[in-house]
Amino acid sequence: MTDECSRIGLVLSAGGLRGAAHLGVVRRLAAEGVSVDVMVGVSAGAVIAGYYAAVGLTVDEMLADAAVFKGRHLVAHSFAVRVPAWCRPLVDPFAGIIPSRLGQLEASRFDRLHHGVSAIGVVCHDLTHGRPRYLATGDDGGVRLYDAVATSAAVPDMFAAQPIRYRGEVSEFTDGGVSDSLPVGFATMPPLAATHLIASDCRSRGAPLAETDRLIYLRPHLDDTTTLKAPKASLLKAVAAGEAAVTEDVLARIARWCT
Repeated sequence: MTDECSRIGLVLSAGGLRGAAHLGVVRRLAAEGVSVDVMVGVSAGAVIAGYYAAVGLTVDEMLADAAVFKGRHLVAHSFAVRVPAWCRPLVDPFAGIIPSRLGQLEASRFDRLHHGVSAIGVVCHDLTHGRPRYLATGDDGGVRLYDAVATSAAVPDMFAAQPIRYRGEVSEFTDGGVSDSLPVGFATMPPLAATHLIASDCRSRGAPLAETDRLIYLRPHLDDTTTLKAPKASLLKAVAAGEAAVTEDVLARIARWCT
């Protein structure tokens, strides 16, 4: 559907468990043959972008994870990272799939990507300097992709900020949604340099973006999905809402980007 005349970026917002809708967006775009060159994520969106583009999981694999994931798994994991190392084997079984998936993320890199994605960007919040940090393929500031995704999704009050060495200086990094919960500007800046954007917005609040010829804004209908507590049925409903947000009109607009 697309070719080299455009460089399409997919921006995935923050949103907690509402971010399951991003999976539906990615699934529909892939099914329709839309080639995404750049993926940018923050908080929940960073998790989706990281596992899809960097780890290489398929959408179906991530959907299987969504079907068994529970809010209490996240709570258990937040406890596991605070206890002494010798205690973690006792706590990890209560965290569901999180420990095994983190092991896969540990081996991922900014410059080794999958599913046709050529560049990935992750937003973290730098508590030390009170500003967002933008980490990307070709400009990661010396931060591992694992650390970028883990801190970008570190929900305040559940996960402590982590010391991260960025450009030679140690700063405290935490949830990127604190300072830039829908980073469309980041996706267009070098080295990511997307020319056309699809923004998937799963936030519970926040003003919608004004669309342009080069920006498509998607806001899946997510009334039943709260940020940190969502039963299985609601998570799967969120995925379906994400798919539904990619309408035939949206696909027609994407097709016109290269005609």
